[in-house]
Amino acid sequence: MSGASLILTDRGLALAEPKAAGARGGTKVLAASSLGGCLVFVNGAVVAVALAAIGRDMRLSPLGLQWVLNAELLPLAAMTLVAGALGDRFGQKRMFLGGIAFYGFGTTTISFAQDLAPLIGGRFLQGLGEALILPNGLSVLGRAFPADEKARAIGIWSAAAAIASGVVPAIAGAIIDHGSWQTSFLMLLPIVAGALALGIAWIPKDSPNSQVRIDVNGAILSTLGLGSLGAGLTSLTNGSGPTLCVLVTLIAGLGGLAGLVVTQRRLGNNAMLPPSLFASRSVAGANLYTALLYGPFTVLLTLIPFVMIQGAHLSTLMAGLAFIPLQVLITVVSPLAGMLCRQFGRRLPLFAGSAVVALGCIVALRIGPHATYWADIFPSILLLALGMSLAIAPLTTLVLTSVEPDRVGTVSGVNSAVSRVGSLFAIALLGGVLQQGGPQLFSGFHMAMVAAAVTCVLAALAVFIIEPGPHVDFVPRD
Repeated sequence: MSGASLILTDRGLALAEPKAAGARGGTKVLAASSLGGCLVFVNGAVVAVALAAIGRDMRLSPLGLQWVLNAELLPLAAMTLVAGALGDRFGQKRMFLGGIAFYGFGTTTISFAQDLAPLIGGRFLQGLGEALILPNGLSVLGRAFPADEKARAIGIWSAAAAIASGVVPAIAGAIIDHGSWQTSFLMLLPIVAGALALGIAWIPKDSPNSQVRIDVNGAILSTLGLGSLGAGLTSLTNGSGPTLCVLVTLIAGLGGLAGLVVTQRRLGNNAMLPPSLFASRSVAGANLYTALLYGPFTVLLTLIPFVMIQGAHLSTLMAGLAFIPLQVLITVVSPLAGMLCRQFGRRLPLFAGSAVVALGCIVALRIGPHATYWADIFPSILLLALGMSLAIAPLTTLVLTSVEPDRVGTVSGVNSAVSRVGSLFAIALLGGVLQQGGPQLFSGFHMAMVAAAVTCVLAALAVFIIEPGPHVDFVPRD
């Protein structure tokens, strides 16, 4: 997934943090948090560039390719919320460093994987590590700065992650063209080592809080529900049809999510997903919009490099470079979208953003076997970048201003997790595309683009669930 867009969604976790008593060494904490955050945002982009080579070298089925992607997204979607509570309970520094260690173990496993099982296991460990890194790294960052310096620090953190998200996939593409996909993961290990060293040396030790409740049942049920639904949908799109096994898997997934709803209602405001949050039309509409928009966005980010390499036979380096304009445009244009919020309120920027992304999906229909980057691929990426730039900054503002200040961290974490859930289910539906080859690959790709455009239109309609509200500033006030 694109680092720039996720950065804007996730940084609300840091904005919500109060300054800790006795906080010190803000610049050093910023460096350590930024390096750890870069690991989260570059990983998906590297996998998207390497996916074709992984499938070719390991002779993976479409089912295997989908699980290469979703093995990371599942723990990331299911554990992001409870990971913050783990940090409060056992110490945010400890959880941040533990996440980097999990990520490092996973990356090492992938780098030496010779078959599917260790590859999937390594991707799962990466996702688990990312779930721990993100909320705890942002929390230590948010606590290290006073309110009047926090926005600037988060801006630097965002810029560092966006630059890494643009540069690292291009380097990975060059490595794959002249070496192996395993080496493209090995190059992440020095970043892991640096993040661990800086985190140990520069992040102040914090005190665990034994009074914090961990919603273990919520984490287990969300993992069971999301994993089973993802597996069932993946099997359906790979031609298995509604077999007994698939139906049982889908029912187990629905049962897990139903159990999650029951347990969250019982726990009330102590739940991982407090039900009272969703009583607000704006919060419910914002999360529905997020899921519907990030699904198509992930499909585009995954399939465009894949068809560039597999179908149009462009170089892996070109696929790695393809989304640099998207990173730049989202980073530069997103703050300007705040002017639309001030002038037109909440709904118009969100509606326009999803409509432009839908148009980008339609323009992607021109990508075919003889596609060139600037004539056929770049126009779609340009529209995708403009649409996400219009939507994501106002969406972040909406999420952060729709609840009381003491609930901003929770609602921001929920929205971050929802974006991953949308991506998880979108990848689960791609089997019909990934199993194609030759001209049929583009046929499946074009069908996916039409479906993505329709989903973006549904996201645009979800805007009308959101309360019109006042015209708001882009930068949240602390």
